Amino acid sequence: MIILLDLNYTLVSNSHQKLKPFVRQIEKETYSFDLLNRIIGKTVILITARPVMHKDATLQSIKAKMKWQPEDAYFNEWMRPPPSCKKKILETYIFPKHGANPESYVAIESNPSTRAMYEKQGIVALTRDTVLETFRSKD
Repeated sequence: MIILLDLNYTLVSNSHQKLKPFVRQIEKETYSFDLLNRIIGKTVILITARPVMHKDATLQSIKAKMKWQPEDAYFNEWMRPPPSCKKKILETYIFPKHGANPESYVAIESNPSTRAMYEKQGIVALTRDTVLETFRSKD
């Protein structure tokens, strides 16, 4: 099972806080250790509509703060809105590398339109809260 992990409002716990310049926002980001604890040990691909120019700073922040990195990370090269961007990432990078079988993937995604896009691709798409609640109910 490969997890397609959203960044903002999913892995980032304080996405609602907006700072400028954007690099300052990345520096102040906090991440969901609760979510990480549910997915650690699985193949995780970070897939985000955040512009690619912020890729290095974002991945460095995640590594420094979480002591973890996703297997792969794809950022928005095309300045497309989230559903379109993530569909393009699936078609351009993820399916050619990991296969196009939708049953191989689960998306953890905050954006309802992007979850709908994943569902149209046959990929189960869950919110962070659903993942956290599902895990808690099994405790």
